Amino acid sequence: MESQKLHSAKLLGGIGSILLLLLPVPAAGWLLAIIGLVLVLVAVKYLADELKDHNIFTNYLLSFILVIVGAFLAAIIAVISYFSTISGTDWTAFQNLTSPQQVFSMMQTSGLMTFLGGLLIALAVLWVLLIVSAIFFRKSFNKIATDTKTHLFHTTGLMYLIGAATVIVVGIGLIIIYITFIVQIIAFFSLPETLSAQEVMPPPPMQPGMPPQP
Repeated sequence: MESQKLHSAKLLGGIGSILLLLLPVPAAGWLLAIIGLVLVLVAVKYLADELKDHNIFTNYLLSFILVIVGAFLAAIIAVISYFSTISGTDWTAFQNLTSPQQVFSMMQTSGLMTFLGGLLIALAVLWVLLIVSAIFFRKSFNKIATDTKTHLFHTTGLMYLIGAATVIVVGIGLIIIYITFIVQIIAFFSLPETLSAQEVMPPPPMQPGMPPQP
């Protein structure tokens, strides 16, 4: 059956994924990426409606929210650490140090070590929430892959999870996530224009006393 929502999901998801690739662009990159995220979110909502499985959208929405919450919490922890430790530090004092022992001692007395500890906590919070987010992301995309027979969504979900898990190794994780967005573009534009009635039909409710169907 033909569906305008399916066509819109294909278009919005593909365009939104392209905008995500523009995140590194100076000045406007973050704004383009936010617009891209919203477009992909709308595309997933359309797919969930068309496939009559709202868990697809719920899982993706949870993934979206967890990334936002993780970034917000990490920023709050980093700012609190800065203002409670090194905001009033006289950095010119480091210019006169001549040995590693003096530098280390100054880092302790200036609060720099405490600030770095707070920064590590902020990054750890962001990392954990990013991994949890990736789990929900993968659940959503796996269901899309199964229901639409577009198996690149399986690949996208797996790559995003691997990227999130390895993002602590900054170069590797970020590169994998960036490549994931490229695969996501192809996945959305590979969506079919039509779905069979069987693909969009929800499973019949179980009758009391009947064994589950295979």
